[in-house]
Amino acid sequence: MTPVTEPDLRLRDRMEGWISFDDLDYNSALAAGRPTRSSCEARLTIEIDDLDAFFGAEPTPGRIQGMLRCPALGGDLDVERGEYRLFVPAPADDPPPAAEADQLRIIYRLYLRDADRRRLTLSGFKFAGGAPGHNTWLDTSRMLVRLLSGHVEPDAEPHADDRVLATGVMRIRPWRFLLLIVGMRGGRGRRLRAPLRFQRQFMGTLRRINGPPHPRATQFDFPPRAPGSTRFAGQPPGRWHTLPEDPDLQRMIVPVEAGDVRITLHRLRVRDVAPTRRPVLLVGGLAMRANSFYGPPGTETLAGVLVRRGYDVWIENWRTSPDLPASDYTLDTAAVLDHPAAVQAIRDTGAERIAAVVHCMGSTSFSLSVVGGLVPGVDTVVSSAVSLDIALDPKSARRIRWQVPVIAKLLPGLDPQWAVRPPSLRAAALARWARLVQRDYRDPLLAATTYFYGGAPEAMWSRRILDEATLDWIGREFGFAPFAIFAQVGKSARSQHLVLTGKYPELDDVDPARAVPPPGVRFTFLVGEENTFFLPAGQEATFARFEKAQPQTHRLVRLEGYSHLDVLVGRDAPRDVFGHILTALEAADDGA
Repeated sequence: MTPVTEPDLRLRDRMEGWISFDDLDYNSALAAGRPTRSSCEARLTIEIDDLDAFFGAEPTPGRIQGMLRCPALGGDLDVERGEYRLFVPAPADDPPPAAEADQLRIIYRLYLRDADRRRLTLSGFKFAGGAPGHNTWLDTSRMLVRLLSGHVEPDAEPHADDRVLATGVMRIRPWRFLLLIVGMRGGRGRRLRAPLRFQRQFMGTLRRINGPPHPRATQFDFPPRAPGSTRFAGQPPGRWHTLPEDPDLQRMIVPVEAGDVRITLHRLRVRDVAPTRRPVLLVGGLAMRANSFYGPPGTETLAGVLVRRGYDVWIENWRTSPDLPASDYTLDTAAVLDHPAAVQAIRDTGAERIAAVVHCMGSTSFSLSVVGGLVPGVDTVVSSAVSLDIALDPKSARRIRWQVPVIAKLLPGLDPQWAVRPPSLRAAALARWARLVQRDYRDPLLAATTYFYGGAPEAMWSRRILDEATLDWIGREFGFAPFAIFAQVGKSARSQHLVLTGKYPELDDVDPARAVPPPGVRFTFLVGEENTFFLPAGQEATFARFEKAQPQTHRLVRLEGYSHLDVLVGRDAPRDVFGHILTALEAADDGA
């Protein structure tokens, strides 16, 4: 009889948490699963046969046995086989951004069968450190999971989004973590040596990757589900693919080098139909991503309207986007590096004349690019909410002036996603405070978004003109913004016009208080009359200056009943707002 070989190490891991069957995203799944009590619990035994091989240059994974208890999937699911890996490099684009290069993960992969013998796969990971500003305990005690139909191997997962059944977050409680440590058992003759070696190797690696000072940035509040899936939405760069939000449309995501950052452009078209009109570049606001122009559920989107009118639609993911590694930047940075690079990439396709529809801080920074002569070829700009003159409501101005310098000593910026999955204890405390103050929203993501970026419950939008599906969607669309932006906006509000940092020679000759566009460039200013954050007076002042210098060239459009973001995603925006945008674009076309 062949003797049974004991593993070098055996440990028992038990985690529990919440999942959602409606959200592919971890943060929104956690926010949705908790109030509906959609629970999931893992009771696992991990066995490592050979610690030398497990920690070797080409690591051999540990085995996982046990069960997953998930009532929404029929109760107990048996683990047929499973793999456990430590310190696996995080999936990243090629080449990986600097903020992602040192990221390591702890990998769990469970191949399951439910009571009806149907196959399922749990794909889970924990951060093992190396993330700027993250707390090691919060990362290593929290597992982000996806449940997929069938047995899906790792190499197939990047292309298996259509097989995702549920997404969520599970965690091990501190007292159970202590039981895990105490309960580690080594094989015969290694009862103590094996657990001590594992713990020494584990803690030593964590000290090494978390020891050096990190740049003042934060990342992985939008962690990639698969290699490249954040920056390129899991698709090959530069190739057309069906747009999940609108199957009648196709999307191509194009990388663009913008100085120290690789930004992206989302290009849209009707399926297999070439555009008949010129390019239109869409640029979102602070901490927004390209999806904001075509992702709102249950309503006609601006990108969809433009594409179906024949325009060649491009959407810029500038460095503020949560789809890109977070960094420290100002409006000057975007004006000098991001927007000119995006415009040049479009011109490289043969386009001579480009229109732009720009919103919030994307509007301010793009307007700076225009008056600085940095985006040749752009002859039409539709500016939403704010541009070169800044009129902030007094309460918001006071918050930025007094609170930001204090919080900036503790954190690098703000991120509404901290309300459900904070990277550090300081971030958790700030997010908790935001939820306590902003009680108008039960959704923690919406509470944090409105507190961090608007101050008042309806500073970002008028709830009466948003449907519930859009409101739920909005909470997931905002990510990290550095305090450098808030400080610049605060100074600009006190001066009543954009104040430059003086760091870019390309802007040395630009005075935002007096600047006007180059000849031949037309602006249309959209003003939400109920905007209580960026007051209408700012847009009105910029329009008056432009129109005085260039009579009968520019337009000011007042939008009754609208505030800020609802200009783009409001229930009736296709009727009340998009027509004005089309008028500006078509007037420029007629005058060409």
